[in-house]
Amino acid sequence: MNLGNILAVDDEQNIRRLIRNEFSLEGYDVTTAKNGEECLALIQQKQFDVILLDIKLPKLNGLEVLRKIKEISGTVEVIMITGYGDIQTAVNSLKLGAWDYVTKPFKLDELLSIVHKAISGKKQKNPSLSESDGDNYSKSKKFVICPSSAMQAVYQIAHRVAKADHTIMLNGETGVGKDVLAYQIHQQSLCSKGPFVVVDCGLLSHNLAESELYGHRKGAFSGATEAKIGLVEKSHTGTLFLDEIGNIDLELQKKFLRFLETRRFRRVGETREQCVDTRIILATNLDIKKAVQEGTLRSDLFYRITEFIITIPPLRERSEDILAMANYFLENLPHIGTPVGISKEAQAVLTSYPWPGNIREIKAVIRKCALFTDSGIIQPDDLPAHMKARHCESPHKSRNLEDIEKEYIISVLAETEGNQTRASEILGINRKTLYKKIHRYKIFS
Repeated sequence: MNLGNILAVDDEQNIRRLIRNEFSLEGYDVTTAKNGEECLALIQQKQFDVILLDIKLPKLNGLEVLRKIKEISGTVEVIMITGYGDIQTAVNSLKLGAWDYVTKPFKLDELLSIVHKAISGKKQKNPSLSESDGDNYSKSKKFVICPSSAMQAVYQIAHRVAKADHTIMLNGETGVGKDVLAYQIHQQSLCSKGPFVVVDCGLLSHNLAESELYGHRKGAFSGATEAKIGLVEKSHTGTLFLDEIGNIDLELQKKFLRFLETRRFRRVGETREQCVDTRIILATNLDIKKAVQEGTLRSDLFYRITEFIITIPPLRERSEDILAMANYFLENLPHIGTPVGISKEAQAVLTSYPWPGNIREIKAVIRKCALFTDSGIIQPDDLPAHMKARHCESPHKSRNLEDIEKEYIISVLAETEGNQTRASEILGINRKTLYKKIHRYKIFS
């Protein structure tokens, strides 16, 4: 199954490897290039559906490469990859014919969504393109339907509120799939044809948060050499998903409350208000009532954003979903030549483990085991050591979730040789959260 041909152009090897690995697992044929010259040579040898193009490249920069791509091929869609400091350049790339852009560090689910929309857009422009690939994509991206009664209740609530225009708050631990459910709600909503814009509030710097959300005029502050469109404006006619909403400061919370109530905002440095038609979905892993009591979340914002709360239970509270998700991830490994199964002994280990990393952890474990199993059947010996050790422990030995989470973080840091950026990607959290957990658990002490 080939969902499309992707060319990833970035001078950072780890970014190229990440895109190649993850997009290949989703069913795409991925080629990589480390600079603009390689990119231009490749597009004359092979037809690509989408090019993921870093703006900062040696010699030829991203905009120069984009211009040449459009001269060579008028059908390929280009998605720019940029850091927060180069967002205005990325916006300018849209004028040159880029399909869209994402900012580093990006979420793979967001990038996958943009690539899918780009390929779908090509098919709408060119009906001769095979529709079966699009069907295969939708099948591969069907969300795993968990059989537990707890998740069935979540799906039912999500389906009902999706068609309404209410602001939704998704609450649950890190890794339970809040971003996946948010995208599912977007797909079922009346604004499904619009953009799905993800804002990781944990990555918004204090000084630039307002500019990133609302944009700014030229000269609004030092370094604002060009006007910039904010992420709120970019979400017009679609959905704005604010992940880790509890991380924004109190002053910005006050301004954000007004936006929630009116859908009106001002770019930094401007007096003229603008209005957007945007569906708002928020998410947090915090105990939001406790956050209000501690003064980290405004009470008026709390009452506004908790109009509809959907709580996603952690995986340890719905063990009947574990094997359903494990098998789902196995079935969506198109690059595996022969089917991979799970032995009954390994199933017992999986279902007895509390999964502190929730869905993200089980996805990472299953993918790795499927790649390295020799027999075609995942056995207990193929599973991570800390999972097997816990399963073999005496049932009288008590270990809490924090112990398991600490062990999981240690194992991932060991696997990445201490690379916190890569470890945070595997864990499914941002570097700031990982840093806090490292110091909380005194892992390096």
